[in-house]
Amino acid sequence: MDKRLQTRLWRVLLAMAIGGIVSLTTPSLSADENDFDETGLLTREGQHLRLTSDVDDALLLNDLIQSFDDSVPQWLAFWGVPESRAANWKIQGYLMRNVDTFRKSGALPNYVPRFDHGYSTPQTIWIRHQDTTYYNRHLVLHEGIHALAFELFGAGGPSWYMEGTAELLALHRDRVPTPSKQPRSELSLNTSVLAQSMDAFTINQLPRDRLDTPGWGRYKIVAQHREVGTLPTLKSVLKLPTELNGEVEAYTWCWAASSLFTQSPESNAAFLKAAHNGSDQSEAFTSEFYREVAEQWPVLSARWRLMMNDLDYGFDWSRHRVKLSTSDPRASGVPIQMSVTPDQSWQSVGVWFPKGARLRFAAEGRCHVTPDWISEPAGITLEYNRGHPLGQLQVCVLPIATPAGATIPDLDIRPVITRADMAKSTAIASEASTDESTPTMATSVIAITEPSWVLLRINLPAGHTPVDATPDTQAAYQVQIAPIW
Repeated sequence: MDKRLQTRLWRVLLAMAIGGIVSLTTPSLSADENDFDETGLLTREGQHLRLTSDVDDALLLNDLIQSFDDSVPQWLAFWGVPESRAANWKIQGYLMRNVDTFRKSGALPNYVPRFDHGYSTPQTIWIRHQDTTYYNRHLVLHEGIHALAFELFGAGGPSWYMEGTAELLALHRDRVPTPSKQPRSELSLNTSVLAQSMDAFTINQLPRDRLDTPGWGRYKIVAQHREVGTLPTLKSVLKLPTELNGEVEAYTWCWAASSLFTQSPESNAAFLKAAHNGSDQSEAFTSEFYREVAEQWPVLSARWRLMMNDLDYGFDWSRHRVKLSTSDPRASGVPIQMSVTPDQSWQSVGVWFPKGARLRFAAEGRCHVTPDWISEPAGITLEYNRGHPLGQLQVCVLPIATPAGATIPDLDIRPVITRADMAKSTAIASEASTDESTPTMATSVIAITEPSWVLLRINLPAGHTPVDATPDTQAAYQVQIAPIW
């Protein structure tokens, strides 16, 4: 048998196996001559998407069809819309390797402008073929969300909301992750399908690592701007122009803002409510949304600053949703004691401090930061995260006032206790006691230059998985904060 034909046969058999496992309603996965029209285009059809392509890859097209159908109920649930609203909704899609083929046939009309990735109208989406299965799928979902928003709400609102929502709901986790994280169309033919771990296809999922979302690249853009200090303020994202012209950076900020608004209790209801006003793409849409959340804007702006500082692969809202409130009381001057645990990122002291306050910190304790390493508040100098010792206890003085201008200033993050502080405290303790098992409590003082919240965390990667503490090891740092008035 011809090697090329043999490879194609194996791909079809693999697709059939996956289709049988995933869903009994998956469209037929094989392709024959009857599937191609007179121009040589391949068409696949699902419940909500009819997809035509010049890419001779039946497995890929069926993957995109199935993923689209799996996503529609999740999109409707996100918006709180009953599934019956889209029961008969279906669009035409084109996955194009050679754009000229579709221009000449009329499938890509002349009124559609040139684009690098995808384009949509209420009834049709066009996608330029990408190098990875994930990004092809992501773009099909992204443009499909635009089309569904037209169907449900008349449109998707202004650019920051429309593109942010589409990016948010197009991010997904595949239904068949493999040990090597390769897209399904790139699986080794020797890999047993039954051996794969079966996860549901889920949208609105933050990537755990680069292999989760090959070709997406939003975290790289955040890191580049963070490095040079050009991260935008939250308010500037809401002022993005109507036409983004495919600017990847603008899409990054729209997505990040949408993620923040949906994950913050101060804005979740207002963000979802705004979708129903999607036919209004004017500044009035944004003004109405801002009025809904204006009272909590200082909290949202602060959360944005923390998110932009910490966003990286493995970022998980369950660990990074810090408790902040405009109702937090002013510090009374009474000393504060708190435990800082490694299972959460930033942890608020629970009060705000006025300008001129000085805070004396004292910290002790140990906790697991990796299965092999136990850290004290100064951290472990054998391993680093973001340029600081792993496990280091850090403090963030977070101003309550919303930053002025188009970019956010760097956060004031510093170690609570340095190794020099620890060494000094250990020396003092050793002079006062011969009991080496007595915990060492090092101290430091920090000044507050404007009304601020104060947050503490243990320096760990964004995707850190907490390590269970052993019976003889503390699972937190014990911190004392004494205001000096």
